[in-house]
Amino acid sequence: MKHNLYYIALLSLSFHSAWSQTAPAPIDYEARVQSVATLKEHIAAREERFQTLRKELLAKDERLEKQVDSIIKRLAELTDSKDSRTKVANMKDHVIEGLIRNIWIFRQKRMAVFERMRHENIVPKEELEKTLAAFDAHINKRVSQVMELAKSYPGHQDLNKYETYGTSYYNGYYNEDVRISEDWKQNRRDNTSGRQARKEVLTALEKAIETNQSRRATILNNLGSKKITEKEKTLQQEELGRIDAAIDNLRNQRRELVMPEGGASKEIGSDEAHDVEQMLEDARGDLSRDFSDIMRLYNDLETERTRLYGLKNNLQAREEWLKNNPPPAK
Repeated sequence: MKHNLYYIALLSLSFHSAWSQTAPAPIDYEARVQSVATLKEHIAAREERFQTLRKELLAKDERLEKQVDSIIKRLAELTDSKDSRTKVANMKDHVIEGLIRNIWIFRQKRMAVFERMRHENIVPKEELEKTLAAFDAHINKRVSQVMELAKSYPGHQDLNKYETYGTSYYNGYYNEDVRISEDWKQNRRDNTSGRQARKEVLTALEKAIETNQSRRATILNNLGSKKITEKEKTLQQEELGRIDAAIDNLRNQRRELVMPEGGASKEIGSDEAHDVEQMLEDARGDLSRDFSDIMRLYNDLETERTRLYGLKNNLQAREEWLKNNPPPAK
């Protein structure tokens, strides 16, 4: 008898356990409706923060770009004199190096955005394309600024190497005192600085072209794969168009640099060159801090945007459920 009671109890317990696992929990419809309202409030708060970060980023970026534009314009019109020797050329060299570093940082960021477009479904493609376009615009601007400075180095001038600084008569003969012209020496310094700077910029252009061509070959290889999805195919084709445009721009810049025209003509003395050097040194510190702040704000903005669209996707799913599941009859 005891065994029978134990068996019945065990059977009852197993049946209750199976029922508790399979029977769905009752739906609190009102709670689901309220969750949509609460989530909308949450999204509104995150949207406000996102817009605040975005405005802060754009404002700081605009200030930085104006300052960089001002520096480029100022340096591009200056050249060295016999007094300043190579001070202006050295300043241009340093600024070009900084601009090229910017280009590679921007390129790394845009590559990360493109990879997000390929592998992520949280932030809409249209939003990521705007970010991609913004980085492309910054890259193109930096390339143009590098070219403006590179072409501002004075070229070779046909100057007399020797100059007369005095005359004398001796034993019925007329003599001229001759020395190497300071103008010729300065032009030689200018020409040497210009050739070296243009050579380094050309090397950077060649490297950029080579990098883009390598990436182009990779994309063409991807497009030739039979396993590629339609989404991936579209993204790769669009990226291929952007890469072709970048290569064309770099090649045009290279042609202009190989055959430069003109150059800066405003010579400045040693004292003025020193003042410009001090101004540039102060600006370099400010720009470095501002650029770091902009990159930090960009990272924060990207994190916030991903979170915001994650919430929006959640809201869309909840609203879709309510649409497909009418409230229970009372």
